[in-house]
Formats: sequence, C-alpha cells, structure tokens
Amino acid sequence: MAYIAVTSAALLTVLLLVPQLFGTFTAYQIGLFLIYGIVAQGIGFLWGKTGILPLGQAIFFGIAAYACAQILKNIDSLPLQIALFVVVVACLALLGFALAFIVFKGRSDSGPYFSLITLALAMICEQVAGTATNTTGGFNGIYGYPTIANLDQFNELYYVIAIVTVLSTAAISVLNTLPAGLVARAVSDNEKRMQLFGFPTHLVKGLVFGLSAAFAAVAGILFANHQGIVTPTSTGFLLSANLVIWTAVGGRNHVYGPLIGAVGIGYLSSELRGSFVYWEVIVALVFIIVVLKYPGGIAGYLVDIFCRFKKNIRSTELHLCNAPAISTSIVQPKLIFSKTKVKMGPVRILNGVDLVTPKTGIVCIIGPNGAGKTSLLNAITGNLIVSAGSVSLDNKYIHNLPTHKAFACGIARKLQVPSVFFSLTVFENIALAVIAGRARFLDFFRPSTLKWRTAELTNLLNSEAMTALVDMEKPVSALAQGHRQFLEFAMTTAVQPKVLLLDEPCAGLSPDETRMMTNLVRDFQERNNGLIILIEHDMSIVRDLADRVVVLHQGAVLFEGSYDDVRNNKSVQDVYSGGTK
Repeated sequence: MAYIAVTSAALLTVLLLVPQLFGTFTAYQIGLFLIYGIVAQGIGFLWGKTGILPLGQAIFFGIAAYACAQILKNIDSLPLQIALFVVVVACLALLGFALAFIVFKGRSDSGPYFSLITLALAMICEQVAGTATNTTGGFNGIYGYPTIANLDQFNELYYVIAIVTVLSTAAISVLNTLPAGLVARAVSDNEKRMQLFGFPTHLVKGLVFGLSAAFAAVAGILFANHQGIVTPTSTGFLLSANLVIWTAVGGRNHVYGPLIGAVGIGYLSSELRGSFVYWEVIVALVFIIVVLKYPGGIAGYLVDIFCRFKKNIRSTELHLCNAPAISTSIVQPKLIFSKTKVKMGPVRILNGVDLVTPKTGIVCIIGPNGAGKTSLLNAITGNLIVSAGSVSLDNKYIHNLPTHKAFACGIARKLQVPSVFFSLTVFENIALAVIAGRARFLDFFRPSTLKWRTAELTNLLNSEAMTALVDMEKPVSALAQGHRQFLEFAMTTAVQPKVLLLDEPCAGLSPDETRMMTNLVRDFQERNNGLIILIEHDMSIVRDLADRVVVLHQGAVLFEGSYDDVRNNKSVQDVYSGGTK
C-alpha cells in the first residue's frame, strides 16, 4: 500500500505541474486525454484481468455525458447535481453488470459474442443519439449549459480531472493487490478451474464489466463539463475503437498503461492532425510496432526493463493466519447413479450407469479408453448434461447443476491434465484454493485473506512431495509437468472436499513421484474419512489404493468388486487389461 501511495502522490505532482510548465491551454488538451485515460483504465482492467474485450465502451461514456449535460442544463442545486451524477454512474454500472451477466451466464466461451454485442450497441446508441433531437439535440448535440460549480473549463476544471485521474489509478492499483483482483486475473487464466473452485465466473465477469462501465460513466461526466458540448460521436464506435487502441498500445495489464496510451498516443494524434497530412499512418505504425514487438504495451515494456534491475522484494516469509472452516451440509458423501445416461447428438457416452458408492473410502474407476470414465466425473460436476436418469449425493439430486454449484455440494476435482493458473505464481495458486468456499464478499477486499492457510495444507506443502513448491514466487508456467500435478493436488485438497474426484493423478509422473502421489491420496482419505473416486490405468496404483474397483465398458458398469475380484473376472479380462509403470 505504501508503494501505491508514493506512486499516486508522484502522479498527482506531475499532473499539477502541467499547467505551470506548459500553460493552461496545453493542460486543457491533456485534460481531455486524461478523461479518455480513465475510460481506458476501466477497459484495461476488464481486458487485462478477465480477457474480455469491450468494443463499445463509449456507450456508457456517451450516455453519462448526455445525462450530465441535461442535469447541468436543468438543475441549479450543486448537491442535487452531485447526487444525480452518482445515480447516473450507479445505473450505468448496473446496466453493464446486467449485460455481461446475461451474456456469460451458462456460456463461458461467449467472449467474442460479447465484444460484437457491445460493438452493435455502440452503433445503435450513436444512431439513436443522432436522431432523438428532443432529448439529445440530434447531430448538433447538447450545448450551452454551465459547468459544475461554474468551474473554468480552461483552468480550474483541469485540477478536478487530475484528482479524479489519480483516484481512479489508486483505486485500480489497490484492487490489483486484493483477492478480488486476483480472482479477476484467475478467471482470464483458467475459467474452468475457477468454476471447479465454486466461483460463478459469469458473476465475476459481470462485476468487472460493471466496474469498467462506472469508470466510463465518471469520465463521461467529466467530458461533458470539459467540452461544453455532447454530440453523438461521444457514444459511437470510432471513440470505442480509439479507446481500445490506446489501451493496447499503453498496456492493458498495467494500471498506468491506458493513461500512457490515451495521453501519449491521443495527444500525439491531436498535434499531428493539424501539421502532418499522413498523421494517421504514423499512429498506425506506432500501434503495429508496439502490438507486434511488445504485446504488453509500452507500460509492459517499461516494467520488464525495471524488473531486470530489481529483484522481487515480496517475501515468502508471510505472517500466515488460520483460514475459516468450510461449512457443508453433506452428511453422507455417497454418490448414487441411477440409470444415468449422457448423449452428445446421436452418440451415447453414458449408457444407463447404475452405481452406488460407499460413504467413505477410495473407489477406483477403470476401463478401456472411451468407456466413459471421465464422462462419469463430468456428469457429477455438471460439465456434461445428464439426458436421462439421475446422479444424487446425500439423497440430493446434483446432476445438471452448474459446475460452481457442484463445488458447493462438497465436491472437488483434479483433472488429468493439471488445471492450474499458469500466469500466476505458486503463492497465488495456493491462495485462490484456500479462498475458494471460505471467503465471503468482504473477504475479497481484505489483503489478509491472501494469507489464509489451514494446518493440513501447511503440512502438505512441507512434505517431501511438495519440495518443488518451496519457491512461492515462482511462476507456475516455469514448473515441470509433474510438479504441476502435485500443485493441483494441493490446491484441490485445500478446499477440504467431502468427495474428491481424481482423474489419473499420477499421469506423467516418475515411479518415485507416483509413490509420493499415491501416499498423498491415501493419507488424505484417512485423515478426512471422505470419499475419493479415482480414475486410473496403472493397475499397481489401483492395487495399492482401491477399496473398491468399478469397471466401465461402453458407458455402463461391467463389473464392480475388490481388486482381486476384478482381476480374476473373465468378463473384465475380455475387454480390458491395465498396465503398470
């Protein structure tokens, strides 16, 4: 937080010196691009953290500007004006939230559609603004209204813009250090894993888009005061496109990137426009060079240079605190499959599975490739739609629940290919796992939440198997495949599930690593006395772990029993023979 205070103070100092060093007219020009920079910061947070690219952010900017102009034109009371500005920002934030929530609910892959929807809405808004003359003034716009508190547009208003710019920068900087910012980054990195951790990712996307809409609305209010006129171009696609370009060039992943892009590229464009015929070519070349050579933008390039000369100073010796317990209503973690069927088009994936698991112990699922083993787990976690029959847990139907609600039922899952957050550090991966299912709304805005640990997780991280995870600041992308397997196991068990689903947890491990993973699985089951369903092809692992073995064939249960019973069964021998390492 001290770093944020120092950088914010430095930014404020620089902005306050602009009128003194360059004059009031230059400050007036830069003030306009600072306003655009505030919108771009919202775009940068949305695009850089969640991976959503909005192509119509001018919608919220323009609507807020029009609303501001009408308020200033018709209302004289300053307190009432400010109250109405707050209402406008809140309403537009809610509109943005609702739009993203609806688009992404049930469809995590709707990013391109969402971008196109915002683009279409921007085009519609510009058309409506140009024709609704009674409300917007048509193509001539709204003009002739006073500024808030009658501030001088060429002098006093600049300082208001500078202060709001510093506040918006500080707000995003703080948010980046909080669990809420980490959750937003994780959604972009691995949305599937976040859903398996119980996070409703469509809600997260809606909240972040609502926040970006609020930034655009605040900027729109400043714009209406600054320019003294609001026209349909304030809501259109051209402005939206420029905002995206400035964000990309400046760097969407850093809070100062959008400001650098808007002020640097925007101001450069305005200066070249009147003195150089081919100014657009110059701006386009700058954009192409930055995007191709420095995908992280100008700010990303500067941060990379800075990091070469400065070690990461965050200590891994954190003052950790005890995480709250996860509350669950599950009493008997017994899964019941009753004539469960899953189809994809004409293909039958599960063909009437009848299976009742014990309340505790390790159940190993084996069978030839294509038998439906992973599909069985997908039916439990809501990744596949059950077309007939049912899946129940503790006498409650759980089939066809959204993935994040399956987690709320006490179910955690480790995938065959390690599903971790590759762009985050080991520390951040572990922190997300501990937060899952424990954090309440306010906890996402407390830095101390990132320090939560459980005694069991601490013991696990100190075990022989987890030695590769000692360096908590190491990026997960730098870990070997086997180490990622152990990291995902630690993350999955950190949520203390009643039902643990493991899909080939030893895949890609050496014999020594396989031994360590096998011991971890058995130890976890004995300590928690829950139910583990494990898919495995290595029969030596099945022999060492299984309390019960279920053989699947052609989407149905072929046989179930003890390891010896399965090994000696003629029907099983005819269709399947597992291997060993």
